Amino acid sequence: MPRPTVLVVEDEPNLRKLIRVNLERRDYLVREAEDGLAAQVIMQQHWPDAVILDLRMPRMDGVELTKWIRQQSHLPPILVLSAINEEAVKVEALDEGADDYIVKPFRNYEEFFARLRAVMRRAALPEQLNKAEVVEFGGITVDIKAKRVFKDGQDLRLTRTEFNLLAALAHSLDKVLSHDDLLAKVWGGEYVGSNHYLHVYLGRLRKKLEPYDSLLETVAGIGYTLKSTGGCSTSTP
Repeated sequence: MPRPTVLVVEDEPNLRKLIRVNLERRDYLVREAEDGLAAQVIMQQHWPDAVILDLRMPRMDGVELTKWIRQQSHLPPILVLSAINEEAVKVEALDEGADDYIVKPFRNYEEFFARLRAVMRRAALPEQLNKAEVVEFGGITVDIKAKRVFKDGQDLRLTRTEFNLLAALAHSLDKVLSHDDLLAKVWGGEYVGSNHYLHVYLGRLRKKLEPYDSLLETVAGIGYTLKSTGGCSTSTP
């Protein structure tokens, strides 16, 4: 089995080296770039299995690089590195399609690598969530195979995590999923208890689903449910 390739994009050489050494010890193949432009050159030659990138870099920062990656045909999972005081930039990167973030300085490398493993697992999650190819509710169509969601025929252009979250809910249409169930399905078991992830991503989903956002209900103290009003249709291969 080939070793997974990770591209580390970080302008601080010592931190970049530290990440590389720790990745290589865990049997990852590592490529390095000092900024977004250098990372583009590398990815145009070989697409990695995952990207770890800093948000604050010269020439091209992490947000711009995330936006560029998501415009390409390849969609590697992206784990962004953010300083404690970069909340707004971190949210912007997540909005552009980053899959997760970790705050610098790291508390420990085990958390860092747990996050990396989780985003790489989630990259292929939709195929595991649902045997149905298409789920429809209200004016929303979730195309599992194409990994796209349409509202009244218009592509919502959800981020990967937003799509995985909606696909998990659509798979259990009209059923209540607990906070921990959703976290485990979408982020992985190590995220159980991290309910703030659900608050952030479900808030963004509700805005994008308007005027059908009332179909996504919070069940106080338990979790969430996605309702089918006027019936639901699914199609399978």
